[in-house]
Amino acid sequence: MDFGFTESQRMFRDSIREFLDKEIAPLVDEQEKKGPMSREEALAVLKKFRKIGVGFDVESMSDMGSDPIAIAILAEESFRVWPAAAGLLGLTFPAALVNIAPDDMRRRLLPKLKENELIGCYAITEPEAGSDNRSMRTNAIPDGDFYRVNGTKTWITNGPVADLCMLVANDEKGERIFLLVEREQSPYQTSDLHKLGWKAAPTGELHFEDCLVPIENNMMNMIAAAATGDRLKEIMGEDFDPARLARSRLMTMMSTMAPENVIFAFLRSGMALAAAGMAQAALDAAVKFARERSQFGKPIGRMQLIQEKLFNMQALTVTSRLLGYWAFQLAINADPEARMASSLAKGYACEAAVQVASDAIQIHGGIGLSDEYPLERYFRDARMLTIPDGTTEIQKLIVGRELLGKGFAAYS
Repeated sequence: MDFGFTESQRMFRDSIREFLDKEIAPLVDEQEKKGPMSREEALAVLKKFRKIGVGFDVESMSDMGSDPIAIAILAEESFRVWPAAAGLLGLTFPAALVNIAPDDMRRRLLPKLKENELIGCYAITEPEAGSDNRSMRTNAIPDGDFYRVNGTKTWITNGPVADLCMLVANDEKGERIFLLVEREQSPYQTSDLHKLGWKAAPTGELHFEDCLVPIENNMMNMIAAAATGDRLKEIMGEDFDPARLARSRLMTMMSTMAPENVIFAFLRSGMALAAAGMAQAALDAAVKFARERSQFGKPIGRMQLIQEKLFNMQALTVTSRLLGYWAFQLAINADPEARMASSLAKGYACEAAVQVASDAIQIHGGIGLSDEYPLERYFRDARMLTIPDGTTEIQKLIVGRELLGKGFAAYS
């Protein structure tokens, strides 16, 4: 297996680093102290990414999709600099569904999508259904040309400022459905939640009370409506080859795995790479400090216990990175092991990031505890990763079930 980047991938990584250090890093300290970004502040961040061609319209996604590893690189590098901004960008992905939305929605929203002026979110977790998402109570019952939605979603990143949410609910038969809900057309209420880390990331609850969502906004209906050759060429461009899409491994993945498992395979491998990026930031800070700080008449980097910590931090960071790219590669190739690999990578890397950030604080001593330095933020932000998209404990149970086979699920 080739563990290195191609020349073009290295060039992309370097250009992303330059952009992040110049455009994004200067925003971090002030915004983290202010708290959750307003909608205007969030849009300003998204529009900065638009400058380098990162967006969710067909053209931008086609450019990024020509080498999916570029998406993984973007995840790692952006989380290294500012997790709140990286989460804002990554969890806006449901806005990409506008590309295949019903005609009326496309006409209204495509111009905004092309300018990175739409914010999206995923709405899965509920107050009584976190790790056990089969206990979801939000329902979407057909009512004429609409679904009538009732329920509450919680801990939704981007929720308070999002224009669109990809809502997971139960239909009248108790079966899982996915709806694209446009807040302006199908109003719902939101409330803010405050948290340990990712202080600048707006997070909250979504409250649906007799919220009417058009039947055509059912994600599977949208995909089916867009799947005809002429319709797809209209969306994707004249050079699009429907037969090639039908043969793609991604379509194989969509047809053989439950939609939520496909989503989680990408989310969890992305979270592993996010953790690797955050661990790298803490490690870089520790290495720099170990070179510069002197005690007992010599740089602390010459002390054996400091070097042992750096060894462990490097091993955890590199292993997390390798697991993350491995899992991401399996996901984009629709490999049957993608579910297991993404859970393994997410569970390991997120816990590793917490340990690396903790060791970085220890190396810094008292300075590491000061909120004038980023170490305490690295620790808080890393600790956030071990719970969303499935806790570490759930990742262990998923891996156990995948290794042992049917009949061994600990959570059934």
